[in-house]
Amino acid sequence: MIPEITAAAVVAAVVAIGGWVWKLASRLATVESRAHTAEVLASGASAKVSTVEQDLSAHKEHVAAEYVSRDALKEITGAINRLDDRLDALFIQLMPRP
Repeated sequence: MIPEITAAAVVAAVVAIGGWVWKLASRLATVESRAHTAEVLASGASAKVSTVEQDLSAHKEHVAAEYVSRDALKEITGAINRLDDRLDALFIQLMPRP
């Protein structure tokens, strides 16, 4: 009777260990598949980042070349206002007085 129980226990233990190993192998295959998919996606994202960096750099150059800084705009606005005041004074002097 004891050898039958021992044999049944050994068979049960082997089946349990085999099932556990099979389950781990299945999980490992799933994880490896996900890791490969993540590598492919990361490679694509890296290429997109490179393209976006180039586009941003080109945009920064465009903005620097085409747009006026705030300080320069204030200086130009001040010059226009001073010119306006001078022209007003000139027209006042040139207008005939009644």
